[in-house]
Amino acid sequence: MLNIQSVTLMAGTKVLLENASLVIHPGQKIGLIGANGAGKSTLLKAILNEVPLDAGSIAMPDAWQVGYVEQEQTHLHMKALDYVMFGDTLYAEARSKIEQAERDNHHDRLVAAYDELDHIDGYDVPMKAQQLMYGLGFKEADFDKPLEAFSGGWQVRLKLGRALMQRADLLLLDEPTNHLDIEAVSWLVQWLKSFSGAVIVISHDRHFLDEVVQGIAQLDQGRIHYFTGNFAAFERQRNEQLMQQQALHDKQKQQMQHLKSFIERFKAKASKAKQAQSRVKAMERIEQVAAVQATNPFQFHLAEPDHLPDPMLNVEQLAFGYGDTAILQEVSLVLRAGDRIGLVGVNGSGKSTLLKLLIRELQPKSGVVKHSKGLKIGYFAQHQLEALNPNQTPLAHMLALGKEMMTDITDQEARDFLGRFGFGHDKALSPVKPFSGGEKARLSLALMVYQKPNLVILDEPTNHLDMETRDALEMALQEFSGALILVTHDQHLLSSIVDQFWWVHDTRVERYAGDLESYLQQRLKRLKEQQASIKAEKAALSARPGDSSDDAGAVNKKAQRQENAQFRKRLKEATRAQTKRLTQVENALSKAQNALSDIHSTMEDSGLYEASRSEELTALLKDEARLTADIETLEEEWLLLEAEIEEITDNFQ
Repeated sequence: MLNIQSVTLMAGTKVLLENASLVIHPGQKIGLIGANGAGKSTLLKAILNEVPLDAGSIAMPDAWQVGYVEQEQTHLHMKALDYVMFGDTLYAEARSKIEQAERDNHHDRLVAAYDELDHIDGYDVPMKAQQLMYGLGFKEADFDKPLEAFSGGWQVRLKLGRALMQRADLLLLDEPTNHLDIEAVSWLVQWLKSFSGAVIVISHDRHFLDEVVQGIAQLDQGRIHYFTGNFAAFERQRNEQLMQQQALHDKQKQQMQHLKSFIERFKAKASKAKQAQSRVKAMERIEQVAAVQATNPFQFHLAEPDHLPDPMLNVEQLAFGYGDTAILQEVSLVLRAGDRIGLVGVNGSGKSTLLKLLIRELQPKSGVVKHSKGLKIGYFAQHQLEALNPNQTPLAHMLALGKEMMTDITDQEARDFLGRFGFGHDKALSPVKPFSGGEKARLSLALMVYQKPNLVILDEPTNHLDMETRDALEMALQEFSGALILVTHDQHLLSSIVDQFWWVHDTRVERYAGDLESYLQQRLKRLKEQQASIKAEKAALSARPGDSSDDAGAVNKKAQRQENAQFRKRLKEATRAQTKRLTQVENALSKAQNALSDIHSTMEDSGLYEASRSEELTALLKDEARLTADIETLEEEWLLLEAEIEEITDNFQ
């Protein structure tokens, strides 16, 4: 087990942890939470011996291997697949021995190296690495690209893939979802669920923590407080503690008031003076319990829009690309007042490009984006953090925005507004340059909110936000009556805010009729099909390296293909009934989704809502309700059939 005992950690003169302890057993998965600056990342570095302890000890079994994501990128010329594969250090060592023996033309060492590779199941490593890369959103064409050919975000994914390849007894992950799209996050959840080692993960993603961990370690006021269960269980337990704390606080306030009254009444009477003095000492001995605050320091609201044009914007036959590469084609959309859209699709599919086209930051190659009169867009994206003036203060940013908007905001009004976003007096007057990513994100949100938009467009707003700020953002968006378009990998935020989805894929954008769960199930199914294809290809390969002749390899290939064909035939027969019904369900589901999409298109006609067409509208609403119910039933049956087929396949090995 990992034993963190009476640890003290300092950052300069600031105490991060003091006399803090935590024990993690083999296979236990722990979520590490706490406010920004509480010491979460420093604690992980201490476990890795990258920072010294000021007191206490951290011990674990000598045989334990610790997996983690490398901070530095020193393999820029290495092929992506090799980089991920060599995260398995045993495999990397065996491969190195093989290559050295081949260079030296040393037969005995070569045979020994291949035996070592066989002993560690090294022949399965390339397939495992490919599956990891597919799960993280890479394509086969990416496997042979050097690391330097990828953007920073994709390099982070490769580093995560390399970490997951490690044969770790303990895996340390610091915000692993930050550079992933929601599809890759969903895959990572499934991977971590099946991982047999222990995990300590820092994350502000509620859904991710709920799905992955069985315990929460909260860093608060220099201590580590452990709670059993996932994040939802932590919130319930914490709430009960705070409720009890509040009740105790109220009880003590009553007792103290009673004692004060006693002192006031009798302090002037000599006969009671000694008794009164004992009451004073009793008051001093009472342990003060801090009153429960609405602990979130960030509370803000999006102002009610003055005007809600309907429709807000129209997109007609939009196309965009770079050179001969098409990013989006034939995109036609209508955004209505009050729509709450979740934009989904894998990274690189064109989500951010679509948003930039909608706000006219990019110009289409063809087609048009029509903004209705009175449309006022509030836009938040990661690149806006870099647009902040590093030498200006938050107050200066606010006053400059007020001047640009021609509003008469006073210095005090600007300070009060910034205070709601956690920028008190000192922070409001400090230059932005040394601010953390979370502080810059909060400032950008504040500037967006001040503009009083009626359409809010958010592109991955939570990447730098801690849980308290995410909660405040969620509450503000819940109350907002304007329209919303949201891109995020935070499944909790997405599912709690939006009520319809636009799916960006294969250069198209279309409405997705199902909910978020069905969308993610669909994506996971496609990923499993990819991985099954890899397994089939690997099973058909020739005998392992080291066979004595090409003829023997050819014979083995043929025998393996025949065996695979027989296996597939038997499996097909065993799942025939489920597969037949699955095809029927998929056809029915496709028809229902198309019919529902047609209804939604019809309902975008503003003339439909005139009194003369009320019967037509009523009929459409009834059809919409019926189709929605049918789709839900079909999706449930589809999932059950998939589960049956998967169970039969697993038992058929």
